[in-house]
Amino acid sequence: MIARITIQLPCDEAELWSRITRPRSLQYVTRPILRFVPLEDGALDGDWEVGKPYDLKLYLFQAIPLGRHRIRLLKVDERTRTILSEESGLLARVWNHVISFHRSGDRTVAYTDEIQIEAGWLTPLVWAFAHLFYRHRQRRWKRLLERAR
Repeated sequence: MIARITIQLPCDEAELWSRITRPRSLQYVTRPILRFVPLEDGALDGDWEVGKPYDLKLYLFQAIPLGRHRIRLLKVDERTRTILSEESGLLARVWNHVISFHRSGDRTVAYTDEIQIEAGWLTPLVWAFAHLFYRHRQRRWKRLLERAR
C-alpha cells in the first residue's frame, strides 16, 4: 500500500534542503511518537550518505521497543529536491520512502512524503499509522522551520 501526505511549509527550497539532508533532523521531526537510536555511535552525525545502511533501534513513544529499523538512502538529489530511501524493520519488511518538494509560492514549499508499505496482514494497520505519523512529522517540520525564522 502507498501512503502519500503533502503539506505547505513556510520556507524556501534551499532552507528545507539544508535541514532535510541532516539525519539529526529526523530525531526532531519524529519525536515524541518515534525515536531512532543508532546502533553505531555517531551514525546520525553529518549528512545522509547514499548507499550507507543506517541500522537503528526503533522505539514507540520514546520507550516501547519496536525492534530494529534499517534506512538506506538510494538517492539524494538536490537538483530535483528528492530523497529516496529503502527501509525495513520488524513490523514492516518494506517501508520505502520518497521525500520530494518544490516551490509553490513566495517562501512556500509543497512537501510530500510517499511511503510504500508491506507488512503482511498488518499492512492496513501500518498504513493507517503511517498517515497519522507523517502528518505529525510534517507539523514538526513546519514548527522547526518557523522557529528558525
